[in-house]
Amino acid sequence: MVEVLMASVILLVGFIGLMEAVTVSANTMDHARRQTLATQILSHEIKKLYLSPWSNGSTGINDLTTAKISLPVDSQFDQARLALGDDLSGTAVVRFSLARTVTSPDPIPGLLREVNFTVTWIVRTSRRKTDGTLLSFTFTRTNSAWYGKNGLHLSYRSS
Repeated sequence: MVEVLMASVILLVGFIGLMEAVTVSANTMDHARRQTLATQILSHEIKKLYLSPWSNGSTGINDLTTAKISLPVDSQFDQARLALGDDLSGTAVVRFSLARTVTSPDPIPGLLREVNFTVTWIVRTSRRKTDGTLLSFTFTRTNSAWYGKNGLHLSYRSS
């Protein structure tokens, strides 16, 4: 009887550990999916700007202001965002946002611009802080690109 009891306790401890490992694994996969989506959004925005004219009076690369501008995330990512918990409402589990900053307004006059894109996502959890408010985590992914007047385009990514 004692042996059966000990075996049951060992199995119970093993199952609890296995359940925790599955939870950690699922959270890690969700985070990896969100990072992948953020990278896809950044790549899309950089390529979209590559297709813009150098100067167009208001919408060209040379016409961008140096202020940080919030941009809407392209609607082609709505379904992926929904699958990751961003239902585009204020109470979503995950909320993605996109911003653009021109950090080098004119390093070579009239020939070259540096543009930074940042995707930020906030993940709300069901856990609570010591003061009783819900715990949330903020993540960002940044990608910078250089745009040249005559078609020289370079980009690099940092996390």
